[in-house]
Order: sequence, then structure tokens, then C-alpha cells
Amino acid sequence: MDGNDFLGEEVSSNVQRYEKMIRNKTKDYFDADAIEGIIEYYVQTEKLKKAIEAVDFGKDMYPMNIGFWIKLAEIFVLSEKYDEAQAELDRAELYEPFNSELFFLKGEICAHQLNLEDATEYFEKALMHTDERLDMLFEIAYVYDDCDEFETAAKYFKLIVEDEPELEQAYYELAHCYDLLSNYTESLKYLNKLIDMDPYNIGAWYNLGVTYSKMNNHEKALESFDYCLAIDEDYSIARFNKANILVELDKFEEAIVEYLEVIRLEGGDSISYCNLAGCYERLGRVLDSRAQYKKAAQLNPNLAEAWFGIGITYEKENVHKEALQHFKRAVLLEPDNAEFLLVLAECEYKQGFVKEAEDIYAKLVELDPGMMEAYLDWSLIRYSEGKLKEAIALILEGLIFDKVCHQYHYRLTIYYYELGEVKEALKHLELALSLNFNDHFLVFDIAPNLRKAGDILAIIDAHRSNLN
Repeated sequence: MDGNDFLGEEVSSNVQRYEKMIRNKTKDYFDADAIEGIIEYYVQTEKLKKAIEAVDFGKDMYPMNIGFWIKLAEIFVLSEKYDEAQAELDRAELYEPFNSELFFLKGEICAHQLNLEDATEYFEKALMHTDERLDMLFEIAYVYDDCDEFETAAKYFKLIVEDEPELEQAYYELAHCYDLLSNYTESLKYLNKLIDMDPYNIGAWYNLGVTYSKMNNHEKALESFDYCLAIDEDYSIARFNKANILVELDKFEEAIVEYLEVIRLEGGDSISYCNLAGCYERLGRVLDSRAQYKKAAQLNPNLAEAWFGIGITYEKENVHKEALQHFKRAVLLEPDNAEFLLVLAECEYKQGFVKEAEDIYAKLVELDPGMMEAYLDWSLIRYSEGKLKEAIALILEGLIFDKVCHQYHYRLTIYYYELGEVKEALKHLELALSLNFNDHFLVFDIAPNLRKAGDILAIIDAHRSNLN
């Protein structure tokens, strides 16, 4: 960022003159305010080493100007050199014991060191001695916000609201704090106050919609985003969020209309194309879906979701070879994505690459030892190969992490029964039925031959009778 954007032409001119002086190794005259502007320029442009050099220049020219000592402490705080900052402030306090900025910085140091009790004490002193109470309240609140102390930050933003009830920024900040605390009710309260003050406040309506989205109140979220669009129909971020909500409501045709409008307004980006592709996919429009995923991948070749989506469209057409290539590309970009790995493993197996599939399942259970889907799919490979004891061993490993997973017990019913260990099979069937009766069809989906097993059918019928 160019420092001129926020510090003005006079400061820019002073910076140029100062840097020329440094290059020529001369010593020009600058008044104290000019030097402070130069220091601030370097702070704002994140050139802290140069800022410190400018402070040293100021201290050399104005050795009794305490403002330079405090500015150096501020730079040390930004650099997280808290001991050095504290030393500068202690020195300055000997000369200016009632300097509000000094107390503020001491409070900031304490806050970053999680010494919150002392931080509060220093901040109260800063407020006591400042002539700019409103600015100081904002600064204190932002320190607590930066330290993830959102409750305390909210307390100071509330003080601002009490002092300046018409100041919009404080309401936004309060809503933001409560949002981060997942206290959405309080967040809504302050956003609604903003809307009461200004019914055409598009930012408030937008944030209201986002908050309702987080609460899974989709109807209210849609209503809020529609208010945004009534105020400004080209407010694309509201339209994008509206489309996302419509997807959550399975209203894919309506979502497509909104995503297309966002693309028209914004020119299209990889995420919008991916979301649009997902809608077409859910509607069974495979070719349209693939076309949009390809646009996303072209715009952002590092977007794993796009390559994975292309693979899914080929998989739906049973073009497994093409699907496999795209799944591999997605996993290359996101090697620890469990969803991608599960689908890749299944595709590898369909292509006859059994070892590759099993290697992926081994990786999955290493990443997440409790991953049910991995154990179920991996054991199914062993079962399909007639390796019943190995299939059982895998499910028993999964049971270590989830003893009440009814899917595991249904699988053990199948595997033990076909191994000839009928008593063990029926024990697991009883347990599975007691955990989730409705899923007993899982047994027959995998082993249709067990529909003729009288002992299994009898136990299922007994449980059905007990339910009735």
C-alpha cells in the first residue's frame, strides 16, 4: 500500500526529503510533527526498521520530546518486543505520569501477555486522562478483539454506543463480537438496532442474513438477502449468499438463476462456477455440471473441488478411467481430504487396482482412526475376495473407536455368518437391531443370500414385533 493513500501529500513530501537526507548523509531540519508523520508513514507501510531509525533521528533532534519514546514503545509492541516497549514506557512515565497513550500501550502489553486484570487497570487510567474518549474506547476494544477477548471487547463497544448511540460502526463491531462468540441472539439485536436507525442500511441487512444463515434459519436469511437486493439489485455478495441458502433448501433451479446473475455481475470466479456446477449435478444435468467445473478449474487450476467435481461427472457416466484421473488430480492438491480419498479408493477398486485402493484406506484410517466409511469399504474388499477373517479384523479395529456403530455390527453379522460362526453372527445381529432396527436391510443389500437364513429372519421378526 502507498503511504500517500492515508497520510497525505505533506507527509509524502517530508518522507521524500527525509530519505534524500539519509541517502546524502546530511542532516536537515524537521519539526517534531513532521518527524512523527514520517514515523507513522513507516509504521503504516510496515517498514518498522525504518520507523525505528526515524524515531532515533527524532530523539536525537528533540531529546526531551517524550512522544518519540512512546512512539518507539508502540513500534516495539507491534514487533511483539514487549520488554523493550515496557522499558521505553517506564522511562517516559517519569516525565509524563498522566499520558493517556502511555497507559494505553501498557494496557495493550498486558492484554497481549494475558495479564487482563492489569490491562483493565491501565486502560481505565488511559480513559481517565484522555481528551479523546471515543477514540480511546475504540482502541481498547480493538486490542481485546485482537486478543480474542470478545466479551471484553463488546463491553467497550457498548460504552461507545452509550456515548454515541448514532454511531453505526460500534453496532457493527458489537454484532461482530457476539457473532464470534456464537451468541447470535445478541448479534441480531444490534444489527436490528442499526436497521431501526436506517431501514436502508444494506450492510446491516447483509450481516443479518449471514447471522441467520449461521443459525440455520434459512427463511429469515433469504428474507434478509432479499431486502439487500431490494435496496441494490446489483449487490452481488448478497445474491451469492442467497444462492447458497437456496442450495441448502434444495431449490437448485432458483439457485442456478442467482449464481448466473452473480457471474454476470462479477464476471465469474472459480467458486461461483463450482457452486453452479454442483446445482446442475444435483439436478442430473451432468454435461452442464462438467462444463461449469471445467470453467472453475481453468480459472483456478489449484482448486481441488473443481477437479473432483469433473471426476464425479465422469463417474456418473461410468467413465471410470476419466474419473480416476480427475480424482487423482484433486487428491494431489488436497492429499488429506477424506472425502476425496474415499471416492478415489472406490474408483481405484472399480478399475481393478485393489492394492492402490487398500493403500488409500490404510492412509484414511491413519489420518482418522475412527473413520467408519474407510473400515466398511476396506472390509468389503476383503469380503469380496473371500478373506472373511481379514474383513472381520478390520471391523473389529473400527469397533475399538465406536462400539455402538450399528453398521459395524451388521457387517459382522454377515462376515461371521458366512464364516460359519453363526452364534457370533447372531449376537452382533441382536446388538445391531437394538441400536438401529430400520437399517437391517444393510445385511441383505450386501449378502442377498441371507434372506433365506431362517435364524436371521426370525430374530429380525422378533425385534419388529417388539417395536410394534
